[in-house]
Amino acid sequence: MSGPVITARGLTKRYGETVVVDALDFDIVKGETFGLLGPNGAGKTTTILMMLGLTEVSAGTVMVAGHDPVRQPLEVKRRVGYLPDLVGAMSVKRALPTRWRAYACRMSLTRPSRRSRAACASGWVLPSSS
Repeated sequence: MSGPVITARGLTKRYGETVVVDALDFDIVKGETFGLLGPNGAGKTTTILMMLGLTEVSAGTVMVAGHDPVRQPLEVKRRVGYLPDLVGAMSVKRALPTRWRAYACRMSLTRPSRRSRAACASGWVLPSSS
């Protein structure tokens, strides 16, 4: 197994007196699937922004692909792709070419309902439900 592609040690972000990310420690190795899970306001997006050098780190360190995003943000950005969250409903037609939209609909609908088939046909993303 290779070394970590992303390493965070004591990664912290404060806005004034409010701590929004509190001393995170983690390693992500090449080929690993890693998820940041938590409720709204838990610091997931802030953590990603710190890893990309898009917001300042209050304390701790982070390394991405061997580069420090605080000191070498352009090197990190050359190696990482980031697609931020979109606000509100996003049309799949606007987000993906037709070929990929059709593939995404096929893959996400194991037992398609009339509603989900109609949503895929119209190009709108449905919220997840059971």
